[in-house]
Amino acid sequence: MEKKYQFFISSTYEDLKEERNKAIQAILTMNQFPIGMEMFSAADDDQWKIIKEAIDSSDFYILIIGNRYGSIEETTGISYTEKEFDYAVEKKIPVLAFIADSSMSMTADKFETDLQKIAKLSVFKEKVKQSGRYVKFWKNVDNLETLISQSISKAVIRGNRPGWVRTTDFDIDKSYAEILRLTERVHTLEALNSDLRMENNRKPILTVDVYPDLDEDGKPIEQDAKAIENGIHLNVHSIDMTDAENGVDYRDVMGKLVHADKEEVKLMRHVYENSFPVFFKVYNTGDARATGVRVKLTFPNELLVLSTYELMEYRDEEYVRFAQDAYEDWDLRFASPNQSKFSMDDMKFISLEELITVDDIANLLDPADANEALSIFPGEVLFEPEEVKHKDSAFFGGVSILPTCAGKFEIDCDIICNEFPDSVHKEIIVEVS
Repeated sequence: MEKKYQFFISSTYEDLKEERNKAIQAILTMNQFPIGMEMFSAADDDQWKIIKEAIDSSDFYILIIGNRYGSIEETTGISYTEKEFDYAVEKKIPVLAFIADSSMSMTADKFETDLQKIAKLSVFKEKVKQSGRYVKFWKNVDNLETLISQSISKAVIRGNRPGWVRTTDFDIDKSYAEILRLTERVHTLEALNSDLRMENNRKPILTVDVYPDLDEDGKPIEQDAKAIENGIHLNVHSIDMTDAENGVDYRDVMGKLVHADKEEVKLMRHVYENSFPVFFKVYNTGDARATGVRVKLTFPNELLVLSTYELMEYRDEEYVRFAQDAYEDWDLRFASPNQSKFSMDDMKFISLEELITVDDIANLLDPADANEALSIFPGEVLFEPEEVKHKDSAFFGGVSILPTCAGKFEIDCDIICNEFPDSVHKEIIVEVS
């Protein structure tokens, strides 16, 4: 059955009318449902109730931030837009945020003049950017429409929201019969499982560890990653920019001369050199097999999670984008020249804010990669093997870690299976230097 999804649009109103219209147009073009509450007065408690109900019934929350903070709600001291954002986060509605790029030009009437509101707007933007949620930066209304369309496409592909289905596509009688059949099957299996537990008194014991990913010869793909007790140590490279102080010039496959500026080269090299492929191993040291295993890894903001497949595919794309004979050492746009001295020591890490300003890299940070057992989302990895036999293990890779600063961090790991009444929690250590 084909699902349709509802997208709630939130922003200041008077200064972003055109942008809201573009958002609505993008949603409708993707054959989804837009909903906006600008026609209601948020100062009215009854209307705020309606807004909350609209957010509750939505599958995704789209936030558009320009250069105005908007009217402040007296009881909370924040704007109505920020109030809607906080409510969506509280209700765990996925947020797709679009913030006006600092370089874009707007007329004076679209900027705040009140110093208090300017300060509150800055704090609000930081809250949104540091929340670990999906954030893009738009430069004009057409660019905003494109970004929203791309984001909707990815959101729809994931399909992990309730959505809406036409009643004509839903066979109630057939579904009810299937529910009864499955319920009886579940009861039978639960009874059998209970009997087996009572008879054997056996149970699985699951844990998870992380290791550097290996090549076909069993050697670590990335030499600067090594296993430590209960975790992994990553040694980040400094980025050598001595050959690109003025950027890099090259000719693309069409022979057109193109210039990549210094900042772009720096960002690309950082992603290329400091993304660490890793794999995880799920052990079952118990005396019974674990079925319906589900491993959920939640990464801190300092450790960005990428799909290794998409990362490698992105690197390979460079061989399509650039003619290999366009200029000598053309691939230095990605690979550092490995000179003995670096021009700047602060090139070792790149901030999250810098990374997400480049569309191609921002897309890598939002991989939405999924297969039958493994799913990768921003800041989260799910591994769901059918079973892990006793005294056995299961492996999963395809995950890369991109650190944004040095330190000691923890990946929250929650493990559950059909044989566990509650999930088991452990913390995987990641040291970055």
